[in-house]
Amino acid sequence: MSGTGEALDRETMAAAKASYDRCCAAPRFLEDFYRNFFARCPQARTMFARTDFERQHKLLRHAFGLLLIFPKQPAREPTILARVAERHSRRELGVDPSLYQPFIDALIDTVRRCDQDFTPAVEDAWRKTVRKGVEYMQAKY
Repeated sequence: MSGTGEALDRETMAAAKASYDRCCAAPRFLEDFYRNFFARCPQARTMFARTDFERQHKLLRHAFGLLLIFPKQPAREPTILARVAERHSRRELGVDPSLYQPFIDALIDTVRRCDQDFTPAVEDAWRKTVRKGVEYMQAKY
């Protein structure tokens, strides 16, 4: 029985990754994400006041990639998200755990617009795949 669940997890993660690849082909995916995120979470905009968005887009692309593979990583420290989590913790940038839900909702909304093959199943795959990494980030605050 557990083999079936494992295969489903791989399939779910593969669906989210395929969607991400399609989104990355969209010319303004990352810009659209930030526009959506700031619309949902205006208080986050001030955290980006002095941001070099060209650099930030590269960091975000990398972070999305890490979130998408995090569930299949070994559950030991340091994880592949340890550095990102520390950077976003109260010790550095101070990204409050409450900001992650609007982040995910903005991500899903952006994927909905940028992935021509978006379906409720794709949304579900994204949410299930990034949940573990987001929970890790929140716990490391």
